[in-house]
Amino acid sequence: MERIAKKTTDKLYQVYILFFLSAVFMLVVVALFSVYITRMENTMEMSVKNHLLASAMSAAKFLTADELDLFHTGEDMEKPEWEAIRARLRQFAEDYNVLYVYYWRYHEDGRIQYIIDNDEDAEYMATPDLFFNLDDDPFTAEAVPRIIAGKTWVSDLGTYTTSWDGLISAVAPVIGSDGSVCCAAGVDVSDEIVFSTRKNITIMRGMLIFSLFVSVLSGFFGMRLYNIKAIQSTCASLSKSQFLSNMSHEMRTPMNAIIGMTAIGKRASNIDEKNHALNKIEDASSHLLGVINDVLDMAKIEANKLDLSPVEYNFDRMLRNVTSVISFRVDEKRQEFSVNVDDSIPSFIVGDDQRLSQVMTNLLSNAVKFTPEGGQIRLEATLSAETDEDCELRIEVSDNGIGISPEHQKRLFKAFEQADSGTSREYGGTGLGLLISKRIVELMGGSIWVESEQGKGAKFIFTVKALRGKNESHYAAHGNIDEVLSIDDEFAGRKILLAEDIEINREILISLLDNTGLIIDCAENGIEALEMIEAAPGHYDAVFMDMQMPKMDGLEATRRIRALPAEQNARLPIIAMTANVFKSDVDECLAAGMDDHLGKPLKIDQVLDKLRKYLS
Repeated sequence: MERIAKKTTDKLYQVYILFFLSAVFMLVVVALFSVYITRMENTMEMSVKNHLLASAMSAAKFLTADELDLFHTGEDMEKPEWEAIRARLRQFAEDYNVLYVYYWRYHEDGRIQYIIDNDEDAEYMATPDLFFNLDDDPFTAEAVPRIIAGKTWVSDLGTYTTSWDGLISAVAPVIGSDGSVCCAAGVDVSDEIVFSTRKNITIMRGMLIFSLFVSVLSGFFGMRLYNIKAIQSTCASLSKSQFLSNMSHEMRTPMNAIIGMTAIGKRASNIDEKNHALNKIEDASSHLLGVINDVLDMAKIEANKLDLSPVEYNFDRMLRNVTSVISFRVDEKRQEFSVNVDDSIPSFIVGDDQRLSQVMTNLLSNAVKFTPEGGQIRLEATLSAETDEDCELRIEVSDNGIGISPEHQKRLFKAFEQADSGTSREYGGTGLGLLISKRIVELMGGSIWVESEQGKGAKFIFTVKALRGKNESHYAAHGNIDEVLSIDDEFAGRKILLAEDIEINREILISLLDNTGLIIDCAENGIEALEMIEAAPGHYDAVFMDMQMPKMDGLEATRRIRALPAEQNARLPIIAMTANVFKSDVDECLAAGMDDHLGKPLKIDQVLDKLRKYLS
């Protein structure tokens, strides 16, 4: 018994010794991390101060004493140099990443006279008529003695006056031609980064202390009750949960609407409530698809792979499709929408109608978004130039909405930017639409620009070049969307093979084509599709083939079908039906022997167009 007790005691001692060593190790780690965090905080504060001082010293040399001497009274603001210098200061603030850059001079009567700055707010804009007493502004009073002595000054991080709360500042003397201090140059930055970093550091310190406490407590019980693998499994689960919680906001928002409205629709007791839920799901799905398409287009632009796919199309029909897409949002805001098309524009032109529609839709969507209820939106298309073979179109989208200031117009066609930082907060959007539109227009041999005045609406204008079309029967073959959706049993008796491994995708296509009279057989992979065609030569009139399937993908299946001996299999129309929509993917399909391409998500009018093309 004593031996057993001793063994038990020895095991307990081993457990406690291991626990003690673990606790000491954790304590050392926490101490080291605390030192590192403190150094990081000091480094951050020193970096901010150094940036401020360097920016203030640069500002002190940016404007000369002679330039500042131009402004002593409010009348001096009428001088042509006033706006020129303010424009230079705005550029300086942007280049040096500061909020405000300003200049003031000290009078012996104890007053500070502000000279000029880059502030756009008329209420706070510095003018030569703006004076402060040092007694009323201890913030500046602290800087004056150092400026008079020819030295720089920077405010303590986190210490501000009541009048300029939220700003961190640095001031440097401006030296005149005689070597004396004539005035001071100052720069301000927001304290947001400092407070945010300090907050994060405080949280990190608290987490370290908390984690030490939790580790000691959980280690004590864990070493006696749980094994290491269980703890590791728990940590892994927490890591996965953390990863899932970091999903992109732009994608989570519409997904939340889709899932939520699906649940609401399932519980709905009448058809109106279900239709309302379905309409919301459709809107959210379209928004999510738009975000994905914008990101994909942006990726193509970055990789210089955004290409055009020219076809011959009816220009009027394309315009009707665009206006029908936008009309719902126009009606929601009770806006006036007018379209004017020049009669001299050819009925049929050759170009990428989908990309041209994308540009028009982007511009019209922006016009609707930034125009208030009851506002006016106008789309005008004219023929600006022509030859016997080609023509140049000029498209204008105008509105009487909020307008765009001149300085913000320069940033409109840059990646991820909108007119100003408040735009995305108030109106939403990714900021990619105009950049993508600009690239598309340039690929079409044209240019895009904006004419606007803040508060008086905006007019976006672009030009594109296109070849004149010749096939006047093309439009008649396609008809319009309403006609497409209203025709029943158009393909009665015709047989197609659908090669698709995802059940829901098969169900969607079969449901969309339910009233066409088509006979549809299904294969769940490329091997099944090949065997079904090989077993019944000439049985199928067309094949819809997915690119990515298990066992054998659609590309390999197509190559095997084209290699079959039966002559009718070599002529069998094979249409790719896939989410791979890059031009390289389309080229890969055609190279494998496919006849055409349909991108997912499917649009019923496009599916029927392909069927008419190959089954007529």
